[in-house]
Amino acid sequence: MKKILIAGVMGFGLVGCATTPQQPVEPAKFEKIYTMGELKQAQVYDGARQWFATAFRSANAVIQYEDKATGSIIGKGNMQYRCAGFADCMTMTTGDRVDFTVRVDTKDGRMRVGYDNLTHYKPAQVISGVRYAETNRPITANYPSAKVIVDELNKLSDEMAEKIKTQQKVNNDW
Repeated sequence: MKKILIAGVMGFGLVGCATTPQQPVEPAKFEKIYTMGELKQAQVYDGARQWFATAFRSANAVIQYEDKATGSIIGKGNMQYRCAGFADCMTMTTGDRVDFTVRVDTKDGRMRVGYDNLTHYKPAQVISGVRYAETNRPITANYPSAKVIVDELNKLSDEMAEKIKTQQKVNNDW
């Protein structure tokens, strides 16, 4: 009887330790296609290149790949981290940032802008006498500030498209 009781307890213990499989977490990303009117591929490409030069401190440091023939630009950049929610904002520092890869593809009358590889960089810090090491965590769809960050990237992309359209007009009207 003891053996049956022990086997039952052990069997119950093993069943209690079973875990449910984790659902795969999608990385946060952003992609949008813009209609650029009558602009040719070279004009859209040059406008995107000019946007990189003005939007970042050093376009040469940001741009990792560019090909004028295909109209593609790939760069690595960052922006200030935007927190969302009480707990997220309470642990934020002035050094928090979002690192990302940006890709711009151009065609006649169209432009595609995409941001991916979003990561939250948090520098080392001391809070209430406790030292925390720096972290670099991927931003996933369920990350506290994912929506805020994607909205900010949408705004940046919209500004890029508008800047390209107006810059081409300014270039032609001077």
